Parts: sequence; structure tokens; C-alpha cells
Amino acid sequence: MEPKERHEDPVLLDEDFLRMTYAADHQLIHLQWRGHARSDQYRHGLNVALEFVRKNGVRCWLADLRLMTAIMKEDEEWANTVWFPQLFGTGLEKMAILPSKDYFNQTSVTRSFTAVNGQLTFKVAWFESPSEALVWLFAQEAISA
Repeated sequence: MEPKERHEDPVLLDEDFLRMTYAADHQLIHLQWRGHARSDQYRHGLNVALEFVRKNGVRCWLADLRLMTAIMKEDEEWANTVWFPQLFGTGLEKMAILPSKDYFNQTSVTRSFTAVNGQLTFKVAWFESPSEALVWLFAQEAISA
């Protein structure tokens, strides 16, 4: 059975630039970016998510960037040098990304994951649809005997 998109989960943040929900049954945080986020908004959203992941043992992250626009170069550098290293210290296991339609956002996100690639402590995969991402996030890993 294919997981449905999750509209009934508790809302952690609901702003013009970002809607963040949490599905406790799957230990899943879902960030749905909504267009342009100013520098302070971008950093605030990521920090709220980071704190929630730290405090609640979140295992899965769904990053819906489809409507997100460009990330400022300074914010990209902040994410790479300050934010990501903190995220790597959590128990996060998987991050599924729905890429932006915006070329500049795509370029920035790709650059970030290239910059932190050797430090990743969780699996990352890119998907075209939320349902494909959720199937991957919810899949149990096979354990060899």
C-alpha cells in the first residue's frame, strides 16, 4: 500500500515561506517550502527543524523544495559550515528531497550536498513525487544475517 500525502500531521511551523509538520508514527519531519524565504526566514526554518529533530529522535526528513526559490550565497555557506554539521550530530537516518523548479535553488542545493558529501551521516535521495519519496522514507532496511 502506497503512503498518502500527509495533511493531517501536527503543524510545527506555518509561515508564508514554510510549512513544517511532524508524523510521529513514522518519525518524519516534513518541510514544505513556499516560494522565497528571506535570509532570516531560511535560517529560522532550518533551526526550528534542527531543534525538533534533536529533541524528538526524528529519523526521516522530507524536504519539499518544489516551490522554493534561490538561496542566498551567504545562507548556503552558513548551512554548509554551521547548520549541516549540527544536523550530522542527530540520529537522522534518511532525507528525501523533492527538488525545486527554480534553477538557482537547484544549483545551490546541489552545491551544498557536494560540499558536505564526505560528512553525511544519513542517506539522501531525490524524488519527483511526494509518494515516491514517502515510499523510500518508510521502507525498512534489510538486515543481513
